[in-house]
Amino acid sequence: MIYLADMEHKSLQVGMKFRHPVHGEQIIIDLSIGQFGPIIRFHNCKIYSGELPNFGEEEGELDIFQIIASQIYPFGADEWEYLGIASKNEIEGHDWGWWQVVCPHCGFVHYLLSSAPNQSLRNCRECGMTFNRLSEKINEP
Repeated sequence: MIYLADMEHKSLQVGMKFRHPVHGEQIIIDLSIGQFGPIIRFHNCKIYSGELPNFGEEEGELDIFQIIASQIYPFGADEWEYLGIASKNEIEGHDWGWWQVVCPHCGFVHYLLSSAPNQSLRNCRECGMTFNRLSEKINEP
């Protein structure tokens, strides 16, 4: 078996499917770099999303930095079993399509799975430049 912990962030691709004991099957819909490190956006899970976790009373005596670190890749990556690439039927079943956005600095092509065009601030996975461009519809990468 291959796990997320066995993979480098640069080798990950949108469309990869993983199984987690708590979050179930998840498909990567976007990849980028955030202020805390690599970002992996799964279709139905906020882990590794680059967003700050909600802080509530349930944390008790935990250190705020431990809470943040617990939501950042690669923490817990050994629990994510790689299942392969999502099929065309799975992608269409979510009403997603393939989109791309190109870094204006280095030309690196970022692929996304989404039901609509996406325009959000992102950091390039290749050069780190922050940019904001509207994604373009493509057939498949």
